[in-house]
Amino acid sequence: MHELGEALELFEVIKSEAKKNGLKKVSKVTIRVGEASGIKIDFLRHSFLDHILPQNSIVKEAKVDFISETIKLKCGDCKREVVQDSFNPLCPFCQSSNLEIIAGKGTYIESIEGE
Repeated sequence: MHELGEALELFEVIKSEAKKNGLKKVSKVTIRVGEASGIKIDFLRHSFLDHILPQNSIVKEAKVDFISETIKLKCGDCKREVVQDSFNPLCPFCQSSNLEIIAGKGTYIESIEGE
């Protein structure tokens, strides 16, 4: 389950950002998960809420929101952008396979709130 590893990496980012911004306690975190990232939100949520939060006082009481990010592609041939619910290897406009994923492929911290 690579979601636990991803949860640990996200927690390291949260700790680093909290320290950088002088936060003693994190009250809310928003995590964006790209549909093309290979990360399952339910597994990431379980890993984060059951394994990370209870063991770390800085985030122990934080509210954590997980948001799915839709796949957005750009065609290298017709230059159009396409938003998809799931990855389709062909451009719906020109049928080219020269597509680049420009959104929805990563997992990252969107925002951190605290005091």
